[in-house]
Amino acid sequence: MTDGNNKISSENNEEGGSAPKRQRIEAENNQNAETNDQQHLTLQVMYDMCQEVLEKQTNIEKSNKEIVEKLRLTDEKLESIQLQLKSDKIDETTSISSNSQDSEDSVKTTSSSDSSQAMIPREIMPTTGKYFVLKHVFKNVSKLKENQNLCSEVEEHFGIGWNMRVYRKKEHFSFFLVCSQSLDTGKWIIEVRKKLVFISNRIEKVREDNSAFTNIGKRCNTTGWPKFIEWDVLEKDFLVDDQLTAEIHVKIKNTAGIYKDNLRSFDETMEEFSDVVLDVNEQKFYVLKLYLAAHSPYFKALFLGNFNDSKKSEIKLTGIGADDFQKYLELLYGEHPINEYTCEGLLLVADMLDTPLVRRKCEKFLLEKTEKTLKKKLELSARYNLESLKKKCLAGIKSIDDLQDVLPGNVQDLDKSLMGELLEKAISLHN
Repeated sequence: MTDGNNKISSENNEEGGSAPKRQRIEAENNQNAETNDQQHLTLQVMYDMCQEVLEKQTNIEKSNKEIVEKLRLTDEKLESIQLQLKSDKIDETTSISSNSQDSEDSVKTTSSSDSSQAMIPREIMPTTGKYFVLKHVFKNVSKLKENQNLCSEVEEHFGIGWNMRVYRKKEHFSFFLVCSQSLDTGKWIIEVRKKLVFISNRIEKVREDNSAFTNIGKRCNTTGWPKFIEWDVLEKDFLVDDQLTAEIHVKIKNTAGIYKDNLRSFDETMEEFSDVVLDVNEQKFYVLKLYLAAHSPYFKALFLGNFNDSKKSEIKLTGIGADDFQKYLELLYGEHPINEYTCEGLLLVADMLDTPLVRRKCEKFLLEKTEKTLKKKLELSARYNLESLKKKCLAGIKSIDDLQDVLPGNVQDLDKSLMGELLEKAISLHN
């Protein structure tokens, strides 16, 4: 027993004794614990940093998503606003000021620096909406005898013939707009706002008012001023080489009885089959939102967009004639309302409401069935981007005479998109 104890005691002594050994073990343990604590602390710091980075990344992604969503909604709103503004603009910009007094006279002077351009008829109103301009240069005016007429050629606009007529009446010179719609067909009326203009190299003579052409009651297919200007003033200020440059700007405000009978009803009898009412010139149309939205980006934005009108049960459309909109709806709903009278008005509405189906069907009519002149078809092809029609019209120009027939009186009035192609055609014909 004593030998064993001595052996243990000896071993303990060899290893430095039991107390120092415990201290050494505790020190090692403490050192290891401290190292573990430092590692744990480092890991915790790294973990916290990673969490912070992940949280920031999550916030950034969330923020990006919010930004993208806001941008998307903004784009949708801008698109819908632009489409709505397009609708409003047609009504606002094409209307001749209603504040003007009927038979208002105004003389506009131009400086000598403008004289080189004054002979060129200038646009007075925007060329959008149901709007057109008649321009003509009357020759040998000073030789006119009393009550003798001079007339411009008849031009077709929106299915109706129009021209200008001037004549001398004692000491005055008369100026009229003439509507060629037959007075012997059903009851009809055409309400217009017109502006009549004489242009010289120094001044303009302008009169503006509202008029109506009709075959109801007191028949009327001519409107203007018997005493538009005094004869001596005309000779002094407006005749250049015995020629008079004249314009009439016409905004068709409303028509009735011009088109054939309606092929389909959209009145209150269709109320149970509709979910929105469209008010066009105080005429109500009962229609389905989704059906119109499927055919027109304009209506898609109007009905499904995020703005006030999309929630309304009745919406007012401006810049469109009720009769044209009636034919537009008929065409969308499968009827066949396109003819010589309705085609141009349908193209106008289809362009405004961005409706490819209506545009295509009108172009097909113009390609296959119309009796409109080559000049008119080429004009419509340029205005409404009807490429197939334009190609056919250009192919139909086979002589210099054909080319002259499609050119306007003033080449500067030619649609810019046609200038290059007509120049190429002229060169090829010359060669």
